[in-house]
Amino acid sequence: MRSTKIMLALIATFLITWMSLTTIFYLLSDDATFKQIATSGPIWFFLLIVGWVPCIIVGADLDKKLP
Repeated sequence: MRSTKIMLALIATFLITWMSLTTIFYLLSDDATFKQIATSGPIWFFLLIVGWVPCIIVGADLDKKLP
């Protein structure tokens, strides 16, 4: 059960990171839709380079704190 909780937290963290980045890029864009930005290559490239860092931090913290 402990591993399941950590896995769900990592997935939730990744989705929150993805939506946060998409929202920031959407607010900075002039004519693109939210869906276009969420599925664009630069967002996925940025997530590949930087997006996993919050997931690792959350996973490490949960690994220490969960019994």
